[in-house]
Order: sequence, then C-alpha cells, then structure tokens
Amino acid sequence: MDRRNFLQSVAGLGVAASGWPGAGLLASPSGAPAYFGLHPFIEAHPEAVFIRKTSVASKEDSDGMRREASELAKRIFTLRNIPGIDLSHKFAIKPNLTTSEDSGAKYAMVTDPYVIEGLIAGMGQVGIEGENIYVREGNQVIPYPGTRYHRMAQRSGVHYDDSDSRAPTAKECPDGVVFRRTKYMGPFNYPDCHLLNVSKLKAHSMGLTLCVKNLQGTTVRPYIHFCEGFQHAIAQDFQPDALRHVENLYAKHRQVIPRWKTEKGGWMEMWAQRTIDSYSLIRPSILLNIIEGVYAQNGDGFASGPGRNGEPEILMTNVLIFGKDAFKVDIIGHWLGGHEPGNFGLFHLAKERGVSTALNPHNIPVYRWEDSGPKLAPLDQFARTPLTTLYLAKPGEPQYHLCNEPFAYPAEPVSACLSGDDLPGLRVLGQARPGKGTSSLLIEYNLPADGNAALEMHNVFGERVGVLAQGWTRRGVHMANWSTQGTAPGLYCCRLMANGITSARIVWL
Repeated sequence: MDRRNFLQSVAGLGVAASGWPGAGLLASPSGAPAYFGLHPFIEAHPEAVFIRKTSVASKEDSDGMRREASELAKRIFTLRNIPGIDLSHKFAIKPNLTTSEDSGAKYAMVTDPYVIEGLIAGMGQVGIEGENIYVREGNQVIPYPGTRYHRMAQRSGVHYDDSDSRAPTAKECPDGVVFRRTKYMGPFNYPDCHLLNVSKLKAHSMGLTLCVKNLQGTTVRPYIHFCEGFQHAIAQDFQPDALRHVENLYAKHRQVIPRWKTEKGGWMEMWAQRTIDSYSLIRPSILLNIIEGVYAQNGDGFASGPGRNGEPEILMTNVLIFGKDAFKVDIIGHWLGGHEPGNFGLFHLAKERGVSTALNPHNIPVYRWEDSGPKLAPLDQFARTPLTTLYLAKPGEPQYHLCNEPFAYPAEPVSACLSGDDLPGLRVLGQARPGKGTSSLLIEYNLPADGNAALEMHNVFGERVGVLAQGWTRRGVHMANWSTQGTAPGLYCCRLMANGITSARIVWL
C-alpha cells in the first residue's frame, strides 16, 4: 500500500470499509487508564468459551498454581481509558468452598486457594487493591481452617472472614418458579460489586458442580440449601404455588429430559428450578465465570468416590475454563469431563426458561487462550478426562458413572462467533493494557469460509510495519495482537485480505 492508497482509505473510511458495525477510528488516548475491564475480545464475545492449558506438576505445586493463575489474570483483565469499572468498586470472588469437614483441601473439594491467590495477584498488577476484594461463601459462616483460605486471605490482604460488607441483601424474584425472593451474602449482589465466579472441576450429585451450581453458595442459610426441596422455615419466600408448579413441570419434563424418570428425577427438578431462579437474580453482577481445573475429582463432590477405600480419585487436568456465559462454560466443562451435556436436565430447563441459548457443545465457539490471546480451535482438539458422578443413576448402573450416552440435539442456531458474516470482516477492538508498561492493539477479523488470509498494518507512508496473521485460516472469528510498545503515535491502516476481498480500518495510536 502506497501513501496515495493510504490517504484514499482514510478519505473513504465508513461503513463500506468493513462488514461489521462499530469499527472505526480509535480516539487518541490521553492520560493514565482510569477503568478496569475484561479483555476486549471476551467482552465482545459473551457466547464464547476459552480454555487455558496450564503446566502444574502436581496438586501440591502451590507455586505453579499461583504462577499460572496470575499470568492468566494479567492477560484477561486490563485497564482502559474508555468508561468501564471504577477501580474503587468492590470485587467479590466466589470459590467453591462447600465442605463438611476441616480437611476440605485434602481431596479436590474446593477451588484451590493458590489459584485464587494467583488471580488476586494478577488483579493487583492491573490496579485492583486487596481492600476492594472479598472472598465469600455462604456455607462458610465459620471458615474451616482445612480449606487454607484463611492464610491465603492474610497473604493477599483481601476480606475473607471479617464482617466488612457481609450483611445479606434480599432480592425479589417475581418470575421465579420456586422463589419469590431470596437472600445473598454481602457483598454479592450489592450495587457496584462485580462477581468473579470460580468453581471447581469435580463430580457431584448434580453432575459436575461447576459455575452455575457454584453460585448457589452466594445465598445465605437456609436459602442456600437448594437440594432440600420445599423448606417450610422460609415458605413465605417461596411462590404460593411452588410445589404444584414444580410437580406439573416434572410430569411434563420426565417424558423428554434424559434420566428424569429415574428415582430422584422429581427431586432434581426442584433443585434445578431453584438454581435457575437464583441465577437469574445474580447473573447481572457476574464479571466472569471460571472453572478451576488444574486438578479434578470424581465421586460425590466430597470425600467419597470410586477410588481406593471408597475415596474420590484426583486427576491432573491442567485447564482453566472461562467465559461470560456460565451455562456455556458449564456445557463445555461437562463435555471435557467425559459427559454428553444433553443428558443433564439443568441445561434443558435453562434453555426452556430463556436464561441459556445453547445445549450442543459443538455449537459453542471455543478458543484456546495462548500467551498472545485467543485462538479459535475445534472442540475435539481438547483432551477429555472422564469424571464419574452420582447423577441420577439408571437401574443397574454403577453408583459412579458417566452420562455419556449419545444425545440427539435439536437444531439450534450456530453462534455468530463460529459462522461470522457472509463477507470477510475487520474491526478494531481497542488497546489492551494488561499491566504496567505494556500495551497492544487488538484486531478482530472474520472469515466466512476456510481459506488463506493476510492481516497487515501499514503506516501513513504506505509502508508495511507489521504482519499480524498470514496463511490458511479456519472459518470463524479470530483475534490478532499488535504490540504498540515503541510505536510512533499517529494514523495507521489495518488491512485484511481474504477470499479476494480487502477490508481496511484506519486507527489512531
């Protein structure tokens, strides 16, 4: 591209320059970044799920877990100049801390505290002070020392077992199937509080107890006991027709939802409906959902399983799975755990009630999160680790089993992140500042079909100053990362050449 063509691109900049709306000149940045946010690609694609492979040696490798979580946090959290989350806001971290004994960390019952410590450290490097971070669990009225969270909180300087912002808050649930209202532990669901939902990759009587199930622990006792059915002690906070409504729904669903005809199908209907009621109330405050799968556990979610002496088996899975949509993250989590997600009633009910749009894991766009950012990858490229569960055993089935029988998924729209537009498209997401002294320009480009593509950056003289991507590229939406360290400020042109079509975007640095 010569200077004349560059200037023509500037003069002609408009809707015709790109197939996607919202892409245009970036405002020239001024002043220090004042807001906190997620990586722009995560924000732009709540339908996507991201998988980060880790390299932790063993369950006892605390340094490795801290390092991996901190590195991820520095890549997925960023500072920005445009309005976002004020750095003074509260951040509530919800790990899986459900444990009935002091040895909660003996197996893999809880979200590993060193992973949480690493996430906190990474958030700190981006600008979030420990005094604004709260680690909470509704079951932990008296924190169990065996979880090791007390010491982690002391090292990190965050709120854990103190009374700061712990007062519960009530939320009305007018559209609930079971709940009329419920109560959340503070600061969950407080105004200007952002929730980081960090579950554990482990089996449980509800299947795998991942992100959606983990949110059950944001409520306070006795509301937190979703598995106990209708609770007379809080009957005033249940819908007046809750029991009859759930019974009618179960009668309908037992004909179409796999395993719903088993002995505990009705019990699971009530549990799942309460889970969805609560999820609809807490969802607006969720910043990000993460499954901590550095190591995983099969069995009952506690201290029993199919291993030696009736204990659970612990397996090094070395993954961190995350995304904006808790149900999509969990669907991929169940698939990675060796199950067929269509066999789980919670996912069917969520889709029926409109809080989820997906059921088939192969219709969810999945990205491998590499050091340079997200890379679109086929789901089948990721290793699966079978995690046997107690979930709704069929007659004659082992106590701990996989729910991996084939499921005929109904037709559903393929996410835009997989299909993209009809023509190659290009847009600038903005500049990411993952930490002090670093900055990069994030470019998103779409290919409607597999083929060769080239993504280049040119300066005002028409000189090529960077090749962001080149070669055969899969259909779908991709991201390229251009480091702007040491780059002179001014106008630049980003060009995508694919399928015989050229798209261009002019940006300020």
